[in-house]
Amino acid sequence: MYAQIEKMAAALAPKLTAWRRHLHTIPETAWNERETSAFLASELKRMGYEVITGNPVAGHDTGLVAELRCGGADQPVFALRFDIDGLPVEEASDPEHLPLSLGFQSRHAGCMHACGHDGHAAIGLGCARLLQKLRHHLSGTVRLIFQPAEEGARGAAPVVEKGWLSDASYFLAGHITGRDYGGSEEPDAVPVCSSLATTKFDAVFHGRSCHGAQPEEGASAISALSAAVLALNAIPRHSQGATFLNVGRITAGEGRNVIAGFGRMEAEVRGASTELNHYMEEQAFRIIRHCAAMYGCTADILPQGHAPSLESSPDFCRELAEICGKGLSSVRFAEKPEVFRASEDAAAMLRTVREAGGKGAFLLFPTHTAAPLHSCRYDFDETILPKAVSIFTAAVFHWCGGSLSQPPL
Repeated sequence: MYAQIEKMAAALAPKLTAWRRHLHTIPETAWNERETSAFLASELKRMGYEVITGNPVAGHDTGLVAELRCGGADQPVFALRFDIDGLPVEEASDPEHLPLSLGFQSRHAGCMHACGHDGHAAIGLGCARLLQKLRHHLSGTVRLIFQPAEEGARGAAPVVEKGWLSDASYFLAGHITGRDYGGSEEPDAVPVCSSLATTKFDAVFHGRSCHGAQPEEGASAISALSAAVLALNAIPRHSQGATFLNVGRITAGEGRNVIAGFGRMEAEVRGASTELNHYMEEQAFRIIRHCAAMYGCTADILPQGHAPSLESSPDFCRELAEICGKGLSSVRFAEKPEVFRASEDAAAMLRTVREAGGKGAFLLFPTHTAAPLHSCRYDFDETILPKAVSIFTAAVFHWCGGSLSQPPL
């Protein structure tokens, strides 16, 4: 049956490419994925899935969940997650950029799929197509989660809060990435043992505006904000692992002769573990509040997103490696897990499943890319799409009964 799955995925390659390229033309930023959600819902309903959209998914009007109920009392729920949002990046416009030269560049000004989420969503549709064909060989429920707002680590927590992972026994998600994972063997899939935890936040500084010639009457939010930026970069790094801080954007002030009464900072911290990220978060928040007070201002800390460190189930990863090694001849699966040198919103989902006694993993799908993630020239080799579909589908078949009471396809 694994060979059948691999064959079906390979035959689906042209459709996977078509789906991916259409999705690439309609990128939408976090919580704005309306056209994307509508397209995905239409395709999934056409396949016969029960599709849930809107507020029940993540408390907003974007994202969707598609379920395939395969029967069987007390049978497992296998959740697969695919992120769908784009980035506020203006796509490259030179002829050497493949999406432009082949006519599938972004149609939305100032927005681009620069992180491969168009590919992830296409993989989700491919899994849906194959699992529908396999449904009579399965038991339990397959739940496909097309998650909004992964960028900024904002979408997974609301999905968890809505209960979509509370009954899941198994969980899988993944990310297309460059060939900087997997070493010289160049595998098609690499399990992740950990990732950077992160907290995204805004800090709003409230001062007191007045005429620039009467500074004693005011309190400068710009001075407080500037002091905070410098002080944040002086946070002692931690002996137990890597820690990161970045101030990505600041806005403040009304004019050259006005003491600024307002300022805003957009920033993030990261840590090699959830605990290290918490250390950076505490330090950053303390510094911001004290810098504000030093200049007679106040500061409100507004959390925008959070993701813990990823921790895949070791035995789950070993079984995945066995499945690929014995059943999927075209897929090279790295047996040694690696650290994902970024943060990933799906960590909240994986943690929920594991804390309830379930198992799961996050996989990287290394392939050749035209530029780094989040670059305006980002593009990836689409031959990775059917391989990812094969792995996810084979995993569901393995853990959701794998019944051969029905004749092979």
